[in-house]
Amino acid sequence: MSTAPPIGSFSHITLPVHDLGAAEAFYVDLLGATLVHKFDRETFLRLRPDRAHEVDADNSPLHLSITFGDTPEVHLFLQRNRRARVPVPHPHLAMNVDVESLDVFVARLQRAGVPIDGPRRLGPPGQASVYFADPSGNTLELTTMDYAGEVSDGPPDVSTLGW
Repeated sequence: MSTAPPIGSFSHITLPVHDLGAAEAFYVDLLGATLVHKFDRETFLRLRPDRAHEVDADNSPLHLSITFGDTPEVHLFLQRNRRARVPVPHPHLAMNVDVESLDVFVARLQRAGVPIDGPRRLGPPGQASVYFADPSGNTLELTTMDYAGEVSDGPPDVSTLGW
């Protein structure tokens, strides 16, 4: 077998969502993501009138592209027949936050009525993670190091994360 050529980096990651407006409010307004572009119905039809027949499909081309800092884009694709699923431990997206920010995010999520699990420690001393789900049931994690607050040990209890 020959050696594979190198892969430079991830280009983007996709997640399914059932409501673009709810996804934008959650990721951009609540979590602070940067909206890179929005391919809503109007934009898509203006840019791709030749693909108008796809707009109302279950596997829609409509999507939001977001970033968190200097990371690959996350593309949130509208999946029309998808309803919020029960969150699962894997797969999930884990995002690094400063140690001072973890408790701030916990408070923001709680004020917004988002169920959370954590902080938990799965890694070395000082590591802490908080788990939660977006409105479409995609599991997310905020993780940090040097955390001095109280933590539970062990894997997340994702059964508590449903909306």
